[in-house]
Amino acid sequence: METNFLVMVTVLTLVALTLADVPNYSMNEKLRKKLLKDYDKLALPHRDQNGTTAVKFGLVINGIMVDEVKQIFIVNAWTMLQWQDPRLEWDYKDYGGLKLLHMGDHELWQPDITLYNNAEHSEVDHYGNVHLIVYPDGNVLWVPPSIFRAECTLDFTYWPYDTQKCRLFFGSWTKNGWEIDIQLFRNNTALYQGSFLKYSHVWQFVGGKMNRFVNTYACCPEPYVTIAVELNIRRVSPSFASTVIVPALVISLMTLVQFFLPLRESKRITVGCVSMLLTLIALFYVARSVPNLSFSVPIIVRFYGQALVMVLLSVGVSAGVLRLADAHHPAASTPPPALLKTILTGPVGSIMLLQKYMAKVGHSGGGADDAEVLDEVRPVSYAHEWLLVAAAVDRLAAFAFTGAFVVTLIAYTAAL
Repeated sequence: METNFLVMVTVLTLVALTLADVPNYSMNEKLRKKLLKDYDKLALPHRDQNGTTAVKFGLVINGIMVDEVKQIFIVNAWTMLQWQDPRLEWDYKDYGGLKLLHMGDHELWQPDITLYNNAEHSEVDHYGNVHLIVYPDGNVLWVPPSIFRAECTLDFTYWPYDTQKCRLFFGSWTKNGWEIDIQLFRNNTALYQGSFLKYSHVWQFVGGKMNRFVNTYACCPEPYVTIAVELNIRRVSPSFASTVIVPALVISLMTLVQFFLPLRESKRITVGCVSMLLTLIALFYVARSVPNLSFSVPIIVRFYGQALVMVLLSVGVSAGVLRLADAHHPAASTPPPALLKTILTGPVGSIMLLQKYMAKVGHSGGGADDAEVLDEVRPVSYAHEWLLVAAAVDRLAAFAFTGAFVVTLIAYTAAL
């Protein structure tokens, strides 16, 4: 009896030891162990030497930033990658109906799709370390968060209301089209907008598209597949309206104010100098706000440059008008050219609204009833004639400057 008891204990111990050598894996662990056994993550999924792995590529845009100084386009996206790996197939009925498996990105093969026009030449790891989803038919889905920094030539012609167009070029870094055939995700050329895409930034995503290109080169018979992603963004900043556009209007109006002052008012020069100072300040502000480019000059910069020239000319015109209207000037003792006098006292003078000055042409001395025209104690025969010339120059300058500013503003607004 004692012998039987010892035999039974021995048998039970051996059974326990045997069972201890067999791990009690869950279905998930058991399947992972099976799939990863002898799995080479550096080898292409298709075992056939001539097999091609089709990789579907898509992007979900979550954010866009622009380094305007370095002209670098930064895209925050989710990259959608999908391919077939026959080595990862299983029958879900054998594993308790398991139809989905999560695998680490360090465990499985992944396509080496790289941004060709990458601005960070020494950094090509665009994708975050997230798990892959594997399905029983060997279908693999990987959606890693990604940061792409691409070189993009920016055009600031219409700054600060410019729209930029940048392109990203993706392709396999080491494989040709016979090994990895990159295709559009669900054959869709549109870009997906992520739910985290913000519209409160300076740059807003307007739209974009993707295209697939297959290139062959004279050196090699195999094709190379490239996915070109085009992104359109628009600058939106309400502050520019008050810091750039409003000053431009104020400068234009202040320049025109000179021509509404009396002809002999010396403050005309003061107003013109103030306008010139404001134009210089605005021009310096805009020049510091816009990166220097060799091929792109913003319209607003050209507008301020033209405004500066026009303000300078308006100050010169005001100085000349003050000189002509000065009855104490020696030139007042000589008459203006007869032809000029004839023109200004005719229909042209009426069109230019010079009737007030035309009526006094030919009067000598006096002038006491018009403080703007003559000093009461200085009888100069041709002072009224020169005052008519000064008024004509003033009117022409006012019309010319008003037309120039209106045309410039219309052209600028239409360009935007």
